[in-house]
Amino acid sequence: MIKAQNQKMKQVEGWFWKNYQYVLAFLFVIEEINQSPHLLPNLSLGSDLYNAFPTQQRTLESAVVLLSGGSQPLPNYNCNRKKQPIAVFSGTTSAFAAELGSLLELYKIPQITYGPFDPILSNKNQFSSLYQIAPKDSFLTLGLIGLLHHFGWTWVALFVPDDTKGEQFLQDLKAQMLRQDICVAFTEKLPMTTGFGVYRDFKFVLRIRISSANVYVIYGDLGSLMILDQLKYVNSASGKLHSFLRKTAFTNSAGENMSFGDSEHYMTQYDIQNLVKFPNDSWMLVKVGEFVSKSPHDQDLVIEKEMLKWPDAFQETPSSVCTQSCAPGFRKIAQEERPICCFLCVSCPEREISNWTDAQQCFPCLPEQYPNSEKTHCLPKPVTFLGFEDSLGMALACIALCFSVVTAVVLGLFVKHRDTPIIKANNRALSFTLLISLLLCFLCSLLFIGHPNTATCILRQVTFGLVFTVAVSTILAKTMTVILAFKAMTPGRTLRRLLLSGASNSVIPICSLIQVIICAIWLGSSPPFVDTDSHSEPRSLIIVCNKGSVTAFHCVLGYLGSLALGSFTVAFLARNLPETFNEARFLTFSMLLFCSVWVTFLPVYHSTKGKVMVAVEVFSILVSSAGLLGCIFAPKCYTILIKPDKNSIKGLKTRNISRRNEP
Repeated sequence: MIKAQNQKMKQVEGWFWKNYQYVLAFLFVIEEINQSPHLLPNLSLGSDLYNAFPTQQRTLESAVVLLSGGSQPLPNYNCNRKKQPIAVFSGTTSAFAAELGSLLELYKIPQITYGPFDPILSNKNQFSSLYQIAPKDSFLTLGLIGLLHHFGWTWVALFVPDDTKGEQFLQDLKAQMLRQDICVAFTEKLPMTTGFGVYRDFKFVLRIRISSANVYVIYGDLGSLMILDQLKYVNSASGKLHSFLRKTAFTNSAGENMSFGDSEHYMTQYDIQNLVKFPNDSWMLVKVGEFVSKSPHDQDLVIEKEMLKWPDAFQETPSSVCTQSCAPGFRKIAQEERPICCFLCVSCPEREISNWTDAQQCFPCLPEQYPNSEKTHCLPKPVTFLGFEDSLGMALACIALCFSVVTAVVLGLFVKHRDTPIIKANNRALSFTLLISLLLCFLCSLLFIGHPNTATCILRQVTFGLVFTVAVSTILAKTMTVILAFKAMTPGRTLRRLLLSGASNSVIPICSLIQVIICAIWLGSSPPFVDTDSHSEPRSLIIVCNKGSVTAFHCVLGYLGSLALGSFTVAFLARNLPETFNEARFLTFSMLLFCSVWVTFLPVYHSTKGKVMVAVEVFSILVSSAGLLGCIFAPKCYTILIKPDKNSIKGLKTRNISRRNEP
């Protein structure tokens, strides 16, 4: 028996003819079964067809007529037992099957529905006699997600029936969309009373017009044809039929595995059809692909792109996104209280890249790499250092060499005039020592220029510390010599014996030995080594000398600074001593300049990076050395070269006589 569902004539004409196709298909199958000697031998199937109108009252009225076996509804009475049905096919809509099932359950008559699977109808506590041919639509959402991903549609509107099945589909689809970062622009529930005629609702149409979504997913009971074409056993007793239906699993003529109810062991196949308009203004659904799934992990989506025909308004595949994709070099930032598909695109931070579309985050380049201007790729950093080829390095090297030549010339001048009063008066041995140490100071700055290696990294800091210690301790010794010479004028005094014994000269080896010990500890514990600086300059990899122990480096500078401060103090106290050729005043100025340079050096040095830091240290070495050379030896050179008459015994006597004659 079949209960065919027809709609009122005012419904869409296509629905009416679709139900008529179901009836024809059903009658064809009945005839095929009865003519086959293999399917149901010695048995013939019969059928009755009943109209069912979309109202609960008419549905129950038709069911009572069916159960009464007559033309009039007589509840609880059977007028024709021979025509008692053993099963009822109840059409495609779950609402109709539920209405009919409430009555058929009283008589335990099996009801078979061939519409889309409805989870409500699978509740055996409520519908123990109802069987669904269609399996659970668990793969439909997977197929839709695959289709949306194929075309890059992430901003879609959903239309579902306003019933339990529509709500279940909506929940399943939204859950899958959330996992795949696909967003819902808006959801519209279609009233069951008007079906798809709601397009005439002005508010509904307005919502479509103002939406930025170009893709609409419509889920509804369109009535897919699914008829049993192979039966293995039929019993005339309805009660015995239940156990058969519960256990039945079969393969239809299309080769698909089928069963009644919610079975997970089957293959699902969906056709993907394209509605194409032909030049004669006719429309036709053309199959352009299919989705086949045997399990959630075994899926295949095939679409023939060359067969797709988009409307004339689209020159290419239409786009449906809330926000256009972020290009490489940018990353997505979610907007507060908006769907994940609606985001902002911001450029990657400095030293980071993204080389794919819609990147969630940017990734930093390796330390030896830097991003290109578009921030899409990492490029290798060129190796740089303060070299002689560099303009800054070349300038510093030229200055160092020039001052070295000047120092050598001054040393030669002093050696040539070593017996003159001005040189003998200021302890010429200390003067020669100071000039040699200053020459080494200028030359040691060249160790800071060029490609660093292990030898130069060790020599540059140790040499710098030692030669400057010798220079400053020599100045201290010269100052002490001046003081001893002035204080030792009285015969027999201890200071006179110290002056004659040259005790002030011992300051140099003692002070230098302390610095040697500090440097030895530095080299023994954590010596300098070659290192790379990948952070100072974003597009360069700088080869530098790592100081190893920063504490030891500051100890060297600290000791040198203390020695310089002591020399400045002693020279300042002796600056006004009335002695001929007294250089205490020049020593004071030289140490004042020296201390000023290195006090300024520390903050500037620590505020720079890379090869500029090295240049600052070289510049400080050159300026402080030049200051000592100029302040101490420039006046003596002036006297030797310009005023030679003052650098003789006769000139010295004349100067003393004139000083005694002064009132």
